[in-house]
Amino acid sequence: MSDWEGIRGFAEAAMSLFVIVDPIGSLPFLVSLTAGTSDPQRKRLVRIAGVAALAIICAIAVAGNFLLHTVFHVSIDEFAFGGGLLLVVVGVRGILKEPEESEITGQGDSRRVVMAVSPIACPLLVGPGAIVTTTLIVYQHGIVYGLGACLTAFTFVILILNYSHLLFKLMGPVVTLAIGRIMDVFIVAIGVQFLVKAIKAIFPAIAG
Repeated sequence: MSDWEGIRGFAEAAMSLFVIVDPIGSLPFLVSLTAGTSDPQRKRLVRIAGVAALAIICAIAVAGNFLLHTVFHVSIDEFAFGGGLLLVVVGVRGILKEPEESEITGQGDSRRVVMAVSPIACPLLVGPGAIVTTTLIVYQHGIVYGLGACLTAFTFVILILNYSHLLFKLMGPVVTLAIGRIMDVFIVAIGVQFLVKAIKAIFPAIAG
């Protein structure tokens, strides 16, 4: 593998994780959660959320495969199949669901800082899709590679979180909602990719 192919593969892994996390699609919900808070409070809230999400995803990168094989005794192909199916369902639900009032107006009740960890960090950012994707990246390329992909993806996630209100104001609720739906399409595509690879591994005859 050439250096360029290695860099491209790493970029694709980090981008896949970024797409699954979908911080742009989460902007309406994030804005509604932080409505009514002062600017310093909001910045502190989203920073705590970003760091907490990064810590959770890194913990998954380190311990995910151990839990998979040692605790739950599930093969990576079975996990990829189940995870791919889950991603497809999550993506389709995201595409077809009706937008909530908070997604249209960006308004909502003020929340306390504890919401930085739940529901913002988990499960809003680090949900089942991010867990599946991170575990598969680590399985295919190793822990160091997986941690690097997590750090790269979440650097951009935290950057978007830090400027969430400004981005939402600039793009508007309609554009933000549209971007979120486009991200859902990519989530479905990634899920189908996982499914196809898992089916070929479980049933080698299909792969020819």
